[in-house]
Amino acid sequence: MDKKYKDVIVGIVLAALSVIYLLLSFQIKLTNIDRVVGSRMFPQICGIIILVLSVCLIVGGIQRAKKTESEKSGERKSYTRTILVLGSYACYIFLMDKIGFAVSSVIYLFSQMAVMGKWPAGRKSLLLYLLIAVAVSAAIYVLFNHVFMLILPKAGWF
Repeated sequence: MDKKYKDVIVGIVLAALSVIYLLLSFQIKLTNIDRVVGSRMFPQICGIIILVLSVCLIVGGIQRAKKTESEKSGERKSYTRTILVLGSYACYIFLMDKIGFAVSSVIYLFSQMAVMGKWPAGRKSLLLYLLIAVAVSAAIYVLFNHVFMLILPKAGWF
């Protein structure tokens, strides 16, 4: 067996096990109080998530197996992006208490779109990223504060 198909084989085995797990979850007995959310719901959600992830593993494994040696140079860029994404997330967590949810979310969303978008990004793209970041952060802030009545972290200078 070729080493490059390892993810495909593991994904197939995991998919088969998740299908068996899902089928067995239907044998869980429901009680009288199980109306909307029953005893089966959590195991079935877990089974579906495992199945979806195993399909992603299979698809990713097939794509990696088809990759040629000339395309392998692009892997270094993906490692850099991964490090930038994780660093941006760490900064977001650190800054949330310092500058509040709204401002830190705008910075976080903008940085994520800039890192994951086409590079180098033009002025129009950067402006669009900024507008989307502000709109999404504002919408989430209004939704959580006014609809769900949950308090989000605020900066000391607000």
